[in-house]
Amino acid sequence: MDELYVVRHEPTWREEPEPDDGYDNGTDEKTVYALFGLAIYKANVLEHTLVNTLAMARLITAEEQGEQLIRDPWAQGFKDMMGKLIRRAEPHVSAYPEVVDDLTNSLKRRNFLVHHFWRERIPETVAEASRARMCADLKADCRLFTQTDERLTERVFDPLARKRGITPEMIEAQYAKERREVMKRYEPESFTAEDDSD
Repeated sequence: MDELYVVRHEPTWREEPEPDDGYDNGTDEKTVYALFGLAIYKANVLEHTLVNTLAMARLITAEEQGEQLIRDPWAQGFKDMMGKLIRRAEPHVSAYPEVVDDLTNSLKRRNFLVHHFWRERIPETVAEASRARMCADLKADCRLFTQTDERLTERVFDPLARKRGITPEMIEAQYAKERREVMKRYEPESFTAEDDSD
Protein backbone atom coordinates (compact mmCIF):
# COMPACT_ATOMS: atom_id res chain seq x y z
CA MET A 1 0.00 0.00 0.00
CA ASP A 2 3.01 2.29 0.41
CA GLU A 3 3.75 2.09 -3.30
CA LEU A 4 2.35 4.74 -5.59
CA TYR A 5 1.10 3.41 -8.90
CA VAL A 6 2.68 5.78 -11.42
CA VAL A 7 1.56 6.64 -14.93
CA ARG A 8 3.04 9.93 -16.16
CA HIS A 9 3.65 11.90 -19.31
CA GLU A 10 4.72 15.42 -20.11
CA PRO A 11 2.00 18.11 -19.71
CA THR A 12 0.59 19.33 -23.01
CA TRP A 13 -2.87 20.69 -22.22
CA ARG A 14 -1.74 24.30 -22.16
CA GLU A 15 -0.61 23.98 -25.78
CA GLU A 16 -3.83 24.47 -27.74
CA PRO A 17 -4.18 22.51 -29.94
CA GLU A 18 -1.61 19.76 -29.56
CA PRO A 19 0.42 19.50 -32.78
CA ASP A 20 0.22 16.35 -34.88
CA ASP A 21 4.02 15.98 -34.74
CA GLY A 22 3.77 13.18 -32.20
CA TYR A 23 1.39 11.16 -34.34
CA ASP A 24 1.80 9.12 -37.48
CA ASN A 25 0.20 11.25 -40.17
CA GLY A 26 -0.59 8.30 -42.39
CA THR A 27 -4.16 7.39 -43.18
CA ASP A 28 -3.84 3.68 -43.95
CA GLU A 29 -5.77 1.04 -42.03
CA LYS A 30 -2.86 0.28 -39.70
CA THR A 31 -2.68 3.93 -38.66
CA VAL A 32 -6.40 3.98 -37.88
CA TYR A 33 -5.99 0.89 -35.70
CA ALA A 34 -2.88 2.30 -34.03
CA LEU A 35 -4.59 5.61 -33.25
CA PHE A 36 -7.59 3.74 -31.88
CA GLY A 37 -5.28 1.77 -29.59
CA LEU A 38 -3.52 4.96 -28.51
CA ALA A 39 -6.84 6.65 -27.71
CA ILE A 40 -7.94 3.69 -25.59
CA TYR A 41 -4.55 3.68 -23.85
CA LYS A 42 -4.88 7.39 -23.03
CA ALA A 43 -8.39 6.77 -21.67
CA ASN A 44 -6.86 4.07 -19.43
CA VAL A 45 -4.20 6.51 -18.23
CA LEU A 46 -7.01 8.89 -17.27
CA GLU A 47 -8.80 6.08 -15.42
CA HIS A 48 -5.55 5.34 -13.58
CA THR A 49 -5.28 8.99 -12.50
CA LEU A 50 -8.84 8.83 -11.21
CA VAL A 51 -7.94 5.72 -9.21
CA ASN A 52 -4.82 7.41 -7.83
CA THR A 53 -6.88 10.49 -6.89
CA LEU A 54 -9.50 8.42 -5.06
CA ALA A 55 -6.86 6.34 -3.28
CA MET A 56 -4.92 9.42 -2.20
CA ALA A 57 -8.12 11.05 -0.90
CA ARG A 58 -8.94 7.85 1.02
CA LEU A 59 -5.47 7.76 2.59
CA ILE A 60 -5.75 11.40 3.67
CA THR A 61 -9.21 10.88 5.16
CA ALA A 62 -7.99 7.84 7.07
CA GLU A 63 -5.01 9.77 8.44
CA GLU A 64 -7.15 12.74 9.47
CA GLN A 65 -9.65 10.48 11.25
CA GLY A 66 -6.99 8.29 12.85
CA GLU A 67 -8.35 5.32 10.98
CA GLN A 68 -6.25 2.29 10.07
CA LEU A 69 -6.94 1.00 6.56
CA ILE A 70 -7.22 -2.74 6.25
CA ARG A 71 -7.77 -2.73 2.49
CA ASP A 72 -5.62 -1.34 -0.27
CA PRO A 73 -7.27 1.95 -1.31
CA TRP A 74 -6.32 1.28 -4.93
CA ALA A 75 -8.02 -2.14 -5.11
CA GLN A 76 -11.63 -0.99 -5.62
CA GLY A 77 -10.63 1.65 -8.14
CA PHE A 78 -8.99 -0.90 -10.39
CA LYS A 79 -12.28 -2.84 -10.45
CA ASP A 80 -14.38 0.18 -11.48
CA MET A 81 -14.92 1.58 -14.96
CA MET A 82 -14.48 5.24 -15.84
CA GLY A 83 -18.11 6.27 -15.23
CA LYS A 84 -18.14 4.93 -11.69
CA LEU A 85 -14.71 6.41 -10.99
CA ILE A 86 -15.93 9.83 -12.13
CA ARG A 87 -19.03 9.59 -9.92
CA ARG A 88 -16.85 8.64 -6.94
CA ALA A 89 -14.48 11.55 -7.69
CA GLU A 90 -17.25 14.19 -7.84
CA PRO A 91 -16.61 15.55 -4.33
CA HIS A 92 -12.97 16.14 -5.25
CA VAL A 93 -13.47 17.68 -8.70
CA SER A 94 -16.67 19.70 -8.29
CA ALA A 95 -14.72 22.88 -7.47
CA TYR A 96 -13.14 22.75 -10.95
CA PRO A 97 -15.86 23.09 -13.63
CA GLU A 98 -13.34 22.69 -16.47
CA VAL A 99 -12.23 19.36 -15.00
CA VAL A 100 -15.85 18.25 -14.59
CA ASP A 101 -16.53 19.18 -18.24
CA ASP A 102 -13.39 17.39 -19.40
CA LEU A 103 -14.34 14.26 -17.44
CA THR A 104 -17.88 14.32 -18.85
CA ASN A 105 -16.60 14.67 -22.41
CA SER A 106 -13.90 12.04 -21.86
CA LEU A 107 -16.43 9.55 -20.53
CA LYS A 108 -18.70 10.10 -23.56
CA ARG A 109 -15.80 9.64 -25.99
CA ARG A 110 -14.39 6.64 -24.12
CA ASN A 111 -17.77 4.94 -24.11
CA PHE A 112 -18.26 5.69 -27.80
CA LEU A 113 -14.85 4.29 -28.65
CA VAL A 114 -15.31 1.13 -26.60
CA HIS A 115 -18.92 0.37 -27.49
CA HIS A 116 -19.77 1.98 -30.84
CA PHE A 117 -16.73 3.17 -32.81
CA TRP A 118 -16.08 0.10 -34.93
CA ARG A 119 -19.73 -0.81 -35.36
CA GLU A 120 -20.58 2.65 -36.64
CA ARG A 121 -17.40 3.60 -38.47
CA ILE A 122 -15.99 0.41 -39.99
CA PRO A 123 -17.38 1.30 -43.45
CA GLU A 124 -15.21 4.43 -43.38
CA THR A 125 -12.03 2.34 -43.47
CA VAL A 126 -12.44 1.65 -47.21
CA ALA A 127 -11.68 5.16 -48.52
CA GLU A 128 -8.66 7.35 -47.89
CA ALA A 129 -10.69 10.53 -47.22
CA SER A 130 -12.89 8.86 -44.62
CA ARG A 131 -9.88 7.17 -42.98
CA ALA A 132 -8.24 10.60 -42.76
CA ARG A 133 -11.34 11.88 -40.95
CA MET A 134 -11.24 8.86 -38.61
CA CYS A 135 -7.57 9.54 -37.86
CA ALA A 136 -8.32 13.21 -37.12
CA ASP A 137 -11.14 12.21 -34.77
CA LEU A 138 -8.96 9.68 -32.96
CA LYS A 139 -6.16 12.25 -32.55
CA ALA A 140 -8.74 14.65 -31.06
CA ASP A 141 -9.77 11.90 -28.64
CA CYS A 142 -6.12 11.39 -27.65
CA ARG A 143 -5.77 15.11 -26.99
CA LEU A 144 -8.99 15.18 -24.95
CA PHE A 145 -7.93 12.28 -22.72
CA THR A 146 -4.44 13.77 -22.25
CA GLN A 147 -5.84 17.24 -21.46
CA THR A 148 -8.32 15.81 -18.98
CA ASP A 149 -5.65 13.72 -17.27
CA GLU A 150 -3.28 16.66 -16.99
CA ARG A 151 -5.90 19.03 -15.59
CA LEU A 152 -7.12 16.41 -13.12
CA THR A 153 -3.54 15.76 -12.04
CA GLU A 154 -2.62 19.43 -11.67
CA ARG A 155 -5.80 20.65 -9.99
CA VAL A 156 -6.86 17.66 -7.88
CA PHE A 157 -4.30 14.86 -7.58
CA ASP A 158 -1.12 16.93 -7.06
CA PRO A 159 -2.62 18.97 -4.16
CA LEU A 160 -3.83 15.75 -2.50
CA ALA A 161 -0.44 14.12 -2.95
CA ARG A 162 1.33 17.18 -1.50
CA LYS A 163 -0.81 16.79 1.63
CA ARG A 164 0.90 13.42 2.09
CA GLY A 165 4.33 14.89 1.33
CA ILE A 166 4.48 13.56 -2.23
CA THR A 167 5.64 16.07 -4.82
CA PRO A 168 5.40 15.85 -8.62
CA GLU A 169 9.20 15.58 -8.61
CA MET A 170 9.03 12.51 -6.38
CA ILE A 171 6.48 10.94 -8.71
CA GLU A 172 8.67 11.70 -11.73
CA ALA A 173 11.68 10.17 -9.94
CA GLN A 174 9.65 7.03 -9.17
CA TYR A 175 8.52 6.86 -12.78
CA ALA A 176 12.11 7.18 -14.00
CA LYS A 177 13.22 4.44 -11.58
CA GLU A 178 10.45 2.09 -12.73
CA ARG A 179 11.28 2.84 -16.36
CA ARG A 180 14.98 2.05 -15.80
CA GLU A 181 14.04 -1.23 -14.12
CA VAL A 182 11.81 -2.23 -17.03
CA MET A 183 14.47 -1.24 -19.55
CA LYS A 184 17.08 -3.32 -17.70
CA ARG A 185 14.74 -6.28 -17.70
CA TYR A 186 13.86 -6.10 -21.39
CA GLU A 187 16.94 -4.45 -22.89
CA PRO A 188 19.80 -5.42 -20.56
CA GLU A 189 22.48 -5.08 -23.25
CA SER A 190 21.74 -1.35 -23.64
CA PHE A 191 22.78 -0.61 -20.05
CA THR A 192 26.34 -0.12 -18.91
CA ALA A 193 27.80 -0.72 -15.46
CA GLU A 194 27.51 3.04 -14.88
CA ASP A 195 23.75 2.90 -15.45
CA ASP A 196 23.46 0.10 -12.88
CA SER A 197 24.81 2.32 -10.09
CA ASP A 198 21.58 4.41 -9.96
